Amino acid sequence: MISTATRIRIKNILNRLESNQLVTLEERIFLNKLSNVSPLVSEWVASALGAEASSIDNE
Repeated sequence: MISTATRIRIKNILNRLESNQLVTLEERIFLNKLSNVSPLVSEWVASALGAEASSIDNE
């Protein structure tokens, strides 16, 4: 289960990714670690990045 504070942090980062704003390397690593252990976060990240980014990762 993700805490409320962590969920808010994730959503904030994802919103900035979707609007092409600055996201630090530390934040990207944070998202990557969480998406590896949480299918829900992984789904949120894939949705925020779009299908094109997902297809690049799978090549």
